[in-house]
Amino acid sequence: MKSRNGKILFGLSLAAFLGPFTQTIYTPSLPEVGHFYGVNQFMVNLTISLYTFILAANQFFIGPRADTRGRKATLLPGLLIFMTGSLICFLSSNYYLFLFGRAMQAFGITTGSVVAAAVIGDIYAPHERGKAMSVYQTMVFLGPVLGPLIGSFISAYTDWHASFAVLTIGALFAYLYNRFVLHETLPKDTTSKRITVRTFMDILTTRAAFSVLLLGFFQFYGYYIYLVFLSGLLDELFHVPVAVEGLFFVPLTAGIVLGTMLGGKLQAHMKHSSILVCSAYGLGFVVMLFGACLYWSLLTIPNLSLFLLSYGILLGVSLPSQSTLLVNLFVKEKGTAMGVYNFIRFTGAAIGPLLGTSLYKLGGENALYMTLSLFLLIGAFVVQRNSHVPLQEHE
Repeated sequence: MKSRNGKILFGLSLAAFLGPFTQTIYTPSLPEVGHFYGVNQFMVNLTISLYTFILAANQFFIGPRADTRGRKATLLPGLLIFMTGSLICFLSSNYYLFLFGRAMQAFGITTGSVVAAAVIGDIYAPHERGKAMSVYQTMVFLGPVLGPLIGSFISAYTDWHASFAVLTIGALFAYLYNRFVLHETLPKDTTSKRITVRTFMDILTTRAAFSVLLLGFFQFYGYYIYLVFLSGLLDELFHVPVAVEGLFFVPLTAGIVLGTMLGGKLQAHMKHSSILVCSAYGLGFVVMLFGACLYWSLLTIPNLSLFLLSYGILLGVSLPSQSTLLVNLFVKEKGTAMGVYNFIRFTGAAIGPLLGTSLYKLGGENALYMTLSLFLLIGAFVVQRNSHVPLQEHE
């Protein structure tokens, strides 16, 4: 049974990985994209913004569908749509056709992250979900980091279109693997349940769930602040060559991987709420110390790497508890709950670079990272305030 669940988890994690990976795989080639289609920077950025918007908004459709029509019945068509969109992007010589392909990619791959968490909640016992969720969450966070690295490697040896050929092949593999390995896990007695506006309101207004959603928003906001603004910081303070900048994402990525593994194991010894409170406060204070080092000109390459590693570990530790808590709270609406969760997180990811740019213009790095520290501490405080609500019956 464990061996079969492990095989299912691999296929689900691959599908969940493709969403954020697709978001960033061709970002190193954005100038070439604009030159190829003869469009300005705004039109180029639209190919990313549209993808992110659809990826976030479609959560509200995919979550309820997975809870009513079935997990496998939702995932497989989504992977086919994603594969078709990737193929269109690969073959397209017209900008608007390329944009349409990006929209199809986003619409299809939304199924990956939603169905993955829902199936984990279906097939794993409560005491085993933490470790499985840690694998799933690791893959979701590796996507936006590995995307530019692999995209840079591809564009260095061939045309940027090849990135979409890789995505097409990846989608085909994920489809075939899940078609033959994944079985329908949605309990038969829940397939007729209707998902209404009241369902969404229950998820948003449940105090424990609201705490997780708010924390997830702030954490994704902060994660994308680092992804977007780290390169400029490296260039301004240390004059790091562009070719070497990617190496500074290694501590952040390694920290997330280590953190999610640790977070999954901690669930066997600590309550979800305790893990969330400790890791959230830790994140806030790490960013505060990072900002203080920036302000007092004490930041060096070694302690920058240490800050990134610490941030990644603390972020990773909290992730399995967030998703596990949600699927435990909403047993019959796992897909819908994860859809709302992902929508909130992706919204934080979209707002991060936009609000971050405004804060940077107002007060530079100090304003950028001190406000991030404040947001994370607010999230930790809200989780702590609601940690006394009766979560134990779900944990």
